[in-house]
Amino acid sequence: MKKIFLSLLVLLIMCSCSNQFNKETWLKKPENRNSMVYSLINEHELQGKTEPEIIDLLGEPEQRLDEPSLQYVYYLGRAGLGVDDRLLRLHFNVNGELESHLVTND
Repeated sequence: MKKIFLSLLVLLIMCSCSNQFNKETWLKKPENRNSMVYSLINEHELQGKTEPEIIDLLGEPEQRLDEPSLQYVYYLGRAGLGVDDRLLRLHFNVNGELESHLVTND
């Protein structure tokens, strides 16, 4: 019984560690971003960061949109049954500071 409990505990710890935001993994393995995005949002104060600070943390976005306001889009991997892409959308205000973020399935 103790062995089963310890095995489950080790497995739980290993699974929770893989969901932590890791800059190197974020940059090198975009397909693994989906498991890290909520750690990124919850543990890093993104609100108010400037464009250069975001790029330093997350790298260049896959897409930049200028209308209706500046928006960076980062690919997070496949969503649900693999039909849609999961995206992190970062919206900047006129001062170039992050105003809001949204995870979407497109």
